[in-house]
Amino acid sequence: MLRHLTFIFPIFIFSLQTNGQIFDAGNTDKMALEESKHFLQKAAFYETENAAETDFIYQRMEWDIDPNVRYISGKITTLFICKTSSLSQIYFDLNDDMEVDSVCQRGHQLNFNRDSNQVIVNLANYLTENQLDSVSVYYHGIPAETGYGSFTKSTHGNESVPIIWTLSEPYGAMDWWPCKQSLNDKIDSIDIIVSSPEDYRTASNGILVSEKVESGKRIMHWKHRFPIATYLVAISVTNYVNYSDFVELEDGRKIEILNYVYPESENDAKNITTQSIKIMELYNELVGEYPFASEKYGHAQFGWHGGMEHQTMSFMGYFSFGLIAHEMAHQWFGDYITLGSWQDIWLNEGFATYLTGLTYENIDTYWWPLWKKARVDQITSEPGGSVYVSDTTDISRIFSSRLSYSKGAYLLHMLRWIIGDEAFFSAIRSYFEDPEVANGFARTSQLIKHFETAGDTTLTEFFNDWFYGEGYPVYSLNYIQPANDSLIIELSQTSSSSSVDFFEIPVPVRLYNSDKSDSLDLRLNQTTNNQVFIVDPGFEVDQVTIDPDYWLICKTASITDVVVQTEYSNILVYPNPVSDQLTISVPSGDRLIKTQLFSPNGKLISSFGENYTNIDLSKLQAGTYILVFQTSSGEFRKKIIKM
Repeated sequence: MLRHLTFIFPIFIFSLQTNGQIFDAGNTDKMALEESKHFLQKAAFYETENAAETDFIYQRMEWDIDPNVRYISGKITTLFICKTSSLSQIYFDLNDDMEVDSVCQRGHQLNFNRDSNQVIVNLANYLTENQLDSVSVYYHGIPAETGYGSFTKSTHGNESVPIIWTLSEPYGAMDWWPCKQSLNDKIDSIDIIVSSPEDYRTASNGILVSEKVESGKRIMHWKHRFPIATYLVAISVTNYVNYSDFVELEDGRKIEILNYVYPESENDAKNITTQSIKIMELYNELVGEYPFASEKYGHAQFGWHGGMEHQTMSFMGYFSFGLIAHEMAHQWFGDYITLGSWQDIWLNEGFATYLTGLTYENIDTYWWPLWKKARVDQITSEPGGSVYVSDTTDISRIFSSRLSYSKGAYLLHMLRWIIGDEAFFSAIRSYFEDPEVANGFARTSQLIKHFETAGDTTLTEFFNDWFYGEGYPVYSLNYIQPANDSLIIELSQTSSSSSVDFFEIPVPVRLYNSDKSDSLDLRLNQTTNNQVFIVDPGFEVDQVTIDPDYWLICKTASITDVVVQTEYSNILVYPNPVSDQLTISVPSGDRLIKTQLFSPNGKLISSFGENYTNIDLSKLQAGTYILVFQTSSGEFRKKIIKM
């Protein structure tokens, strides 16, 4: 879900938190606040024992809606499989503002009772494991409007045409229909049939099976034959017009992109939605074919300020390249593969945000460096914050633009930097094709396995630092290059948050000569603080930059060119070449503070303290080494050869 979008990054606030209570603006009733908090705590990790006793394999949703009136009546028929040895009741989540008229099973009414936001139905007979059965719930009422507008009536156009639309993420489905509000059980298949006054049309999931007008009513029937998470079921009813764009596949098939838009927006929308074709072609190439290609993809305009990735038909508050790219990306990551807990919202939003970035890298390339800079600036605008959501009752934290969206996206970007493009995109495709999560739910641990396999590495430290941990590294760099000699770099970091003491990650550094006609990119594998690297750039270095291409979440505190002499005639090092014992002689009036011995690749071998003038090198392997002296007169260096 993408909220208020300003191309670079979204800024929004949806809910307030006061004394630990979560509530929507304008709701000041204390009892309502407590009830809302109680429900959210339950729903945050919701797959209760009762809910797990059934597997919802099909739901037929029949609704009567007039967009002039904020009201819904309907019949929800649920086909389910018993998942326990003995089942006498079935549970539905439904806000207690809604009135249940009756519950029927094979033409007979069943007894039921209400327990807060649940409908508990007593079955006519006990069911045994794997037994198939169905019930129909008849209900009506004025839905509560929680979250981001779970069931909303608004208007559009100069004539104030009415519209009713739904948006159930994260906890709003139960506000307007009896369901299993779960991140554990996808509905295998659905039919949606909406009756409305004939001036209005309904947009929804799947394929439009039929549209007919009878006795002043327009009845539209949509069917969707893929598993779908409850919060992704949606309808929107207004005076839509429609048109289609098509993505042509290499084998001759076409994927329809069906657009339901307001009549007053049709011309403008047509000029923008054609961009959907290139975006889908890119995602097909990078990730895999659009998972619902046998049905459709679509957009339905609605009265919100952003977008929502309803499966096969994203609801769009407006049309722009960035919003189209984000919501479409969710069809792969968020819809086909759905987060298994709101703790892992980055599996939805981080992926969709990063895939949007990839459209700038590959299609609208001017914006790619600006997109990266904007995200790093946003993430580092505050010192802390984890991608992992520890409190899923805090909806504003779940949908944090800085953490769930931008930092989640940059976790992927940094993984790409660590393991390389080939392994990164191989991991993404492998994750998309994984039968354990395809058309189902995923947790972060399942994703990690694919990156570790593709990169032939372990990522435990990375995810401890960047997913569970908070903050980012702040780098300082000192460099020394005597004339016509190697460059010595000392790289240091501090952490913006105490939760991570050191970020072990390769650091990109770029070297330039004086007129920038020559440059060299380095990959410094920093494993300890104040680490020293020695490189031979092949030119005199005039400028050094850290992470110029924005691969990392980081800041730079300082970059310092330390002026140093390579040969200081008054310091004697002998014999050179040396076999065993090396002697250092410092002139009177000067004082030897510290001596360090480095290998040619910059690895610190030994460090010697004040006035340490005799060094035993008998166990050192033959080769060329570098001595760095720190004296009261300055810092100096000499090459030595070990025989």
